[in-house]
Amino acid sequence: MISKKDKKKINKPKETDIEEPLIFNEIMDEADVLELNLFTDINEAFFNEANRVVQVLMEAKRNFEASRIKRYTDIIFNLHRLYVDEVIDNDFLRPRIVSSENKLRLALELTLTSEEAVQKLKEALGDAWKESDSSALREQLVQEKLQEVLIKCDGLGDINSGLTDDAAENISQILHVYK
Repeated sequence: MISKKDKKKINKPKETDIEEPLIFNEIMDEADVLELNLFTDINEAFFNEANRVVQVLMEAKRNFEASRIKRYTDIIFNLHRLYVDEVIDNDFLRPRIVSSENKLRLALELTLTSEEAVQKLKEALGDAWKESDSSALREQLVQEKLQEVLIKCDGLGDINSGLTDDAAENISQILHVYK
């Protein structure tokens, strides 16, 4: 008979201590992770393979590893789905973006051309105002000179009242021309 002490010394192997060898047919994936096309390479076959790995781990009673891989696979699946949706939306919007960029470029060019035209018009208007002011000034000066001449001529008429009728007639004709 075995004593209680001896029974304690004999350890029964626990089922959790024994690790069953993992039977898994590994498919060699020769694609470099950095060269993966996230749109085409991560596809249904990728997720089927991940689910198969989870299934093999579950059958081997490696629940922790299986749950972690399943969790990461689900995260990758959701991220992939969002990424694919964004790529499709981007492809749909790309022609509109290009069209908008072209319209903006054209608007900027037209604005620049319009600004140049407005600047030229401002310069032309300034020149016209200068010429108009010069003409008005010249006209005013001519009017002032004419007034001076008329005043002098009126004074001559008073002085020459004793002149002959022909001389008085000539002076009145000259005065009439300037009026």
